[in-house]
Parts: sequence; C-alpha cells; structure tokens
Amino acid sequence: MAQSNASGTVFGKVAGGAGDTIVLKNTGTNATRSSAIDANGNFRVTSLPIGTYTATLVKGGATVGTTQLEVLAGQGVEASFDAPAVAGTTAVQTVRVAGRRSRIDVSSSNNGATFTARELEKLPIGRNVESIVQLAPNTTRGDPSYPAGASFGGGGASENAYYINGMVATNALTQLGAMELPFGAIAQAQILTGGFGVEFGRSTGGVVNITTKSGTNTWEAGAMASITPRSTRASYRDQYYSNTGAFPETDGKLYLRRQDNELQQTQASAWVGGPLIPDTLFGFVALEQTKSEADQVVGSTTSTTLNNSGFRNAETTTKRYYGKLDWNINDNHRLEFTAIGDLPKSDYDYRGYNYATRAVGSTVTSSIHQEFGPAHANGGELQSLRYVGNLTDNLTINALYGKTQSRHIYEPFGYNPALPQVSAAAANRAPGLNYVAGQKVTSTIPLSGSKDDVTSKRLDLEYKLGNHTLRAGLDNNKAVSTGAGEAYAGGSLMQYQRTTTPNQSINVSGGSLPALSQFGGLAAQGYYVRNIIYSTISNAYAGQDAQYLEDRWQVTKDVLLTAGLRREGFYNANQDNTKYIEMKNQYAPRVNASWDVNGDASFKVFGSLGRYTIQIPTMVALRGANGSTYTFQYYTYTGTDANGLPTGTTQLTEPVSNNNEYGQAKDPKTVAAQNMKPAYQDEFTIGMERAFSPNLNFGAKVTYRKLKSTIDDLCDPRPFDAYAERNNIDTSNYAGFGCATFNPGRSNEFLVDYAGNQTYTKVNLSAEELGFDKPTRTYAALDMFFEHPYRNGWYAKVNYTLSRNRGNTEGQTLSDTTSAQGDVAATQTWDFPELMVGAYGLLPNDRKHQIKAFGFYDVTPEITAGANLLLASGRPRSCSGADPTAIDSGYHYNSAAHYCFGATGEENTLSPRGTVGRLPWEKTLDLNLVYKPAYAKGLSLRVDVYNVLNDQSIQKVYEAYNDDYARVATYEMPSYFTAPRSAKFTVEYNYRFK
Repeated sequence: MAQSNASGTVFGKVAGGAGDTIVLKNTGTNATRSSAIDANGNFRVTSLPIGTYTATLVKGGATVGTTQLEVLAGQGVEASFDAPAVAGTTAVQTVRVAGRRSRIDVSSSNNGATFTARELEKLPIGRNVESIVQLAPNTTRGDPSYPAGASFGGGGASENAYYINGMVATNALTQLGAMELPFGAIAQAQILTGGFGVEFGRSTGGVVNITTKSGTNTWEAGAMASITPRSTRASYRDQYYSNTGAFPETDGKLYLRRQDNELQQTQASAWVGGPLIPDTLFGFVALEQTKSEADQVVGSTTSTTLNNSGFRNAETTTKRYYGKLDWNINDNHRLEFTAIGDLPKSDYDYRGYNYATRAVGSTVTSSIHQEFGPAHANGGELQSLRYVGNLTDNLTINALYGKTQSRHIYEPFGYNPALPQVSAAAANRAPGLNYVAGQKVTSTIPLSGSKDDVTSKRLDLEYKLGNHTLRAGLDNNKAVSTGAGEAYAGGSLMQYQRTTTPNQSINVSGGSLPALSQFGGLAAQGYYVRNIIYSTISNAYAGQDAQYLEDRWQVTKDVLLTAGLRREGFYNANQDNTKYIEMKNQYAPRVNASWDVNGDASFKVFGSLGRYTIQIPTMVALRGANGSTYTFQYYTYTGTDANGLPTGTTQLTEPVSNNNEYGQAKDPKTVAAQNMKPAYQDEFTIGMERAFSPNLNFGAKVTYRKLKSTIDDLCDPRPFDAYAERNNIDTSNYAGFGCATFNPGRSNEFLVDYAGNQTYTKVNLSAEELGFDKPTRTYAALDMFFEHPYRNGWYAKVNYTLSRNRGNTEGQTLSDTTSAQGDVAATQTWDFPELMVGAYGLLPNDRKHQIKAFGFYDVTPEITAGANLLLASGRPRSCSGADPTAIDSGYHYNSAAHYCFGATGEENTLSPRGTVGRLPWEKTLDLNLVYKPAYAKGLSLRVDVYNVLNDQSIQKVYEAYNDDYARVATYEMPSYFTAPRSAKFTVEYNYRFK
C-alpha cells in the first residue's frame, strides 16, 4: 500500500558549501521544511505533502536563489537555481507553475503517468478513476463482462492495487477495481504500469495511487452540476445473431433490440476547504451525487420471460463523500485523517415487452433494490489516519492505520425463494407447452446484508546516510468477507434440453444419459431437462503482511541506483477462520537505475529489473474451501405447469457434480497443495526520456514481463486415483477428490484422506503426473511518446504502444467465457489437462497497436478546447467448444475446450486460442469546450462530447461453439459495444475568499 507514496520529493544539485540549506515552503499552508545540502551540493527532501512550493537556496545565511515548483505524489521534482551572484546579493529564478513541468524526473524509474487536477479538468474524460487509468500507456480496458478493473501490461483485471492517500482501497472480495471518491476531490492520480519499487506490492499488473485535495490558508468553495440528456445520446446498436449457416431460424436475425434504449445521467457536487486554524489545521470536504436513469430492453427475442421481465427501468444513485483534516503540529510533525464514502444504490423495475409491437407493459412485474451492487461490485466506506514525522534532517517516519467496509444489500420484490428458475431455448421447447417462467428473478443472487471488512496498518522509515537513502517498511492487512457468494434465485435452474439423436446415449456435464427413446412420449422426441443447483454463500477470511528494505544510492552526481528486497506473505481461511493456504515467504528483489545524462534533468536513461507477486482474494474460499454446491440432475418430463416447471418427471441420474461440490464441508487440509510457490512475475524495462526543448519532450521504453508461477484450482481426480492404485491404498471409504488449489505446471504435494477418517497420505505428484505444462504469459511492449509541455497556451501528448500478450493463461481472471468467469484465481483454466490443449496463443488483453492522444488548447483567456483520442487494435478472437477426445472421459466442460467447427461436437477440430482473427479497431474521439467568462470570475460553462464519431465498435463476441456437444446459435454474436455518442453539459462555480 506504500502510503509513503502519498507524498513527494524535491531534489537538486548546487555548488556545495558548509552550512548551505534548502528551505521549502508550501504556498498554500505555509508549512516549511529545511534540509542541509551535503558537501557535494546534493539535497533531497522527502515525504512532502503534494502542492506548490517555494524553494529557497540559502548560502552563508543569505538567500541566493528561489524557484517555484509543484510536488507530485510518488515522484521527484528538481529544484534548479541559477548560479549565485556576487556575495551578499540574491539571484532569483522564478518558474511559473502551469501545466506540465518541462524537466524530466531523473530520481525515479517508475513507468506510467501522473495527472493533476488541473490537467484532468481540461480533458474530456469521464469523472471516474477508470477513465484516468485509460490515459496511461500500457493499459487497456478489462473484459466488459467484469464489473470493474483494467489490464495493466497484459495482466488480469484483478491483479492491480488501488490506494487513496496511501490506504488500500482495492475490492477485498474479488480484487476487481476499488471504491471511488468525489472526482473533484482528486488532487493527483499516479498510474504506475511497471518499474515500481519495493514499497509497492501485491500487484502483477499496475498500481493506482490517488492523492486527494487538502485545505489551505485560503478558504475556497465550489459547486458543479451536469446533465447528459437522453436527447443527445445516439441510438444503441442492436444485437443480431451471426450467420453461422446452421440455424436458419435465427441466423442474421435480431437477438436483442437496443436502439430504443434510453439513458440520462445527472451529477451534482459541492466542496469547501480552508483553514480551521491558520497555518496549523486545515479541512476539505466534498460531496457528489450521480444519478442514472435507464430504460432498456433486457430480454432477447427468444427469452421465456419476455412477458414478465423483458423490459427494465433502472435508476442508480451513487452518493459519495470525502473529508480530510490536515494538522501541521509543527514543521516536522503532521497528522492526516481521511474519510471517504462510495455509496451506490440501484432500483430496478421489470415489465413485459413485445418485440412485434415494441410495446412495454404497463404493470411492474418485479423489482429489485440493491446497495453496493451484487457481491462483485464496488463501493464502501474508508477511514484512515496517517502520521508523518521528520525526526531529524535525515530520519523520517510514516505510519498509517485504516479501515474499509463494504456492505451489500440485495432485495428482490416479488421474489419467491421456493420457485425455481426456467431456461428454454426456442429449439428446446416442445410444441404446445408453457415455458414462461413464474420465477421473476432469473439469475444468481448474493445474500443480502453480506459485507467485506479490511483493517490495514503500515509503518515506513527513511534514513539519509551520505550518498545513501535507506528505507524500510512493513504492513499488515486483514480482510473478512461475511455472507459472501451467490446462489440461484429460487434454489435452482430448470434448463430444458433436446437431443436430435434420442436413440443414442448422451454425453452431458458430469456423465452420460441413456438413450431417451426407451422412455416414450416427449423423451422419444429428444426432450429432457436438467436441474442445476448452485450456491457459494459463506464466510471467508484473508490476511497479508510484508516487509521491505531499500537503498537509494547516488553513485555519482548523475547516476542513481536503487536496490531493494520485499518479503510478502499471505493466508486464506475458510468459513471457520481456519487457514487452508498460507504463504510465509515470497521474496521480490528489485533494482532500478536512472542516469541523468546531461546532468541538468533534460535527458534520462533508466531501467528496472524486478519480481512482483500477487495474493489470492477472499472469494476463492467460497467454492475452494467452503461447503459450496454445484450439481446437475437430469429428468424426462411429460408436460409443464403454469410456472414453466416440468411435470411428469422421470429421474435419469442422481445429482452429479463436475467438481464434487455437493454442499459438504471441505477439509481445510485437503483443499490446497502444501508448500505452494507464490504467483509471481518478472519484469524488465529500459527506456529514455528527453526534454528536447521547452516545447518538446519525447521518450521510448521497452517492457518485458513474464509470468513465472500462478495459483489456481485443480479438479481432476485421476492423478489421485492412480496414485492410490500404484501404492495399493484402500479407497473403499474415500469420498473422492473435489478440487484443490495448486501450482499448475509444477510438482505439488497434497494431503489426501483416502481412509475417510482424517488420516492423511502425503501425495507427491509431478507436473507430468498432473498433466499440465508450465503456466505462461509474456507481455512485450515498445512505448513511444511525444509531449508538448504546457506552453504558449496549449498542452498535448501522444503515446504509441506496440505490444504482444501471449500465453496459456490470462492470469487470475478468465475473459474467454461468455460472461467472464467471476471465480477469480479459481477459474476453469486448470481444472483438467484436456482444457489446456490449444490454450497457448494471443490472450484476451492483447492489443497489438494502441495510440492514445490527449491535450487542450487555451483558445483565448476565456475559452479552452480539449481532446482525447484512442485508436486500438481489436481483441483477439477464439473459439471454444466440445472436446471430441474427452467424450468418454467425463473430465471436460462442454463448451470450454479449444476445439471447434465440427458439424457436431464429436467432429470438432483443434482451434488454438486467438486464431480466429480479431475484433474491429476501437476508434474513440472525445472533445470538449470550456468557457470561463471574464465578467463572472469563477464561473465555467462546459460541453463534453464523447465518442464524437459514434464508433460503436464490438468489444466482445460469444466464443462458445457448443453446449452439451450441440451447436449453439449465439456463436460469434456481438455481446458488448463501445458506448454511443453522447453530450454532457456542465456548469461550475468556484470562489476563493480573500
């Protein structure tokens, strides 16, 4: 969490002399720091609150130079002075602080970008952290099926770390995204995409480091209101079935009507800040409310619930608050208290819909109220207390304590918990029967009232010793998820099926069915039904701790070498708070170097080499260690009732489970391999940055990342059965192997209770016996940028990234499935070796080319125009289907293998990942215009137009080719598009009191 990076550093080089000092004064709060300059003329002042400072160089008691500069969080800024004049006189250099600095930060080898509030307010971007993330190079949007998260440097959407004023804000349950704060409270946003030091951990993707606004000695207040009207939003693209050639009844036809959907968003915010006690105690408070009203068709043309819930009216209100107190006890001791609330709530009303007439039902058939969204969404409350003490010129201490809580409320109205759901594709319906579901809630739902709590502690020390700056730190996080998980609304899902070969046995999930013709009636025509029961609701616990040591060695006046070692540990515990995974020692060495080539911060060559690790989220326990249920049971039927449920059923199978999930409590000793290796990634970067002139900065960087180890779950019992057979172990009381967390591609040691009496056998299985190759994910990228610093009224930056992201695993997430698998770090990827055949290829987060350009131009003192452009190659396409080589084994999922294109599932051929082409390029241009009339100081009128070209490019398609070995009509159908063009109108007023 690196709360020391909630502050910044000032450094520099002057002609040294005994007793020379550098004095830094915050222009907003008058807080002052002094530091001696060493014999070589070097100085470095750390742990400075962000903001604008006046730096004064004092020689022999006389002021010989001043400069003004801006301190950025987690970065260094050089204080540069003119050569001193004749003794007793003052040589003053004044730098106007506006926009970007033209010099290069030679004190850091971090990769990424930092954006200030001043820059963000001039760019046409959304008022959320995710929009800021997408401005940085080496970032792409995560799979749109995930509720949050982005891909940094080819990593999964759950592999990032988020901090606000140094306090961890990452979603504790899933690690997908984080809570947010009022956008106007953001002072700086640092987006780190690689090369970060040992103070940061728990990320194999990137780091989002938010620093917030504080009060100053001048009272200020403001308010903002905006609206994005329905009338300014272009029509949404409809979804159409692709032309598969196999389904004439649906090929090329409408699947989901979206062009009549409407969305309107309003936002209002207010803020005030100032001195509660001048020069000593400062406060800043911000409030924000965002309201979205959406009317949309949610039922497809083949939905069985169109008459009940085909149309939805959704109203989402997100209230956010932020408060901060800064107490400058004296110039050397400071306390900060931060309180943040991110409180979303949504209300959904469902009505019937008629595709033929486009008529919406007048009666609300069901409703849902939720707060903080379902269990995988973000939101919550955060409080943190941070202390910074400059005990001497050479010794600084940072300490932080904080808590977060997210509570999830889910209240469906008209919900019948005893009534199963119904699903019946058109091709699977017997003529004359009712397949309209009586259950109004048609999804898996979380337990209302579940919550996630995190407690965090951290301590950092820094000591300057000659040319060395020694740093050390430790932190500890404890997370508790109560009542987490989800279950099928109504207890189960009745899913109607049909086979075209009723005279033959049928391969299904969990086994096979006998030929249906012997049962007569509808069964003889191939009709049957499966009942799916799914529930993961339970408690989960997790903890992480870390320590680090680092030495920043100024080798010469122009070469800085940073070397550090981070040790991390983590554990995950089941519903009884019994640990089932514990990693005590994960070592992550990192080395960074920066060379100030010209000695004047105009040309930097830098590089880094390091190891980065990632922990497992609490949600893994829900299915991995707790008593989860996921069973299939098959029946014939003779009819249906008024609720669409089958009547006259004949049982074809007992409940079966692919992963032995029958709701039984799991033994914590058997659900994870012993002595696992951490999930980690090695990274190498090298690059240069050049301040070529006052009007031009440019640079280039190469990044190479290689995943070396991962942690996921294994669900294949065959290696354990084979081990028992080889060693003549009695298995008559063995309950069978379910799933266990392990290291794919390595030897693993498991504890197995073959005797069924908690007597454990150590089972050592090699990578070959388990049947998996090593996990691979490599990301290679070339980044280039050109930047025009703010000068002559305009600022612009262009980033180009050429990259490749290949491997056999995306990481902790799995975007290949239709809705992206929500079981973070427990995906189906490594369940059976058969699923990995053909798995190597271009990964979903690969974008070969990306161009990001943004900037603004002060047309006049009153008018500013801004632009933001994204041009990105489309996502690689794959095809997943049934594995014809695994039909008889039972160890497969019917649409998860890399086999496709057969007339039937049995005839599929190998289709390696990423070999079916790419989706179209994404081309998004956003523009804005801001008018600040001179006659009304503090007032601004603004219009932002997003996706000006209305390029609703395809973001994702259905890649599943089969289901239960039968072709599906939805293959290749687009499922997500870029949002259509919209316009937002904003009025804002700021007032600074004299």
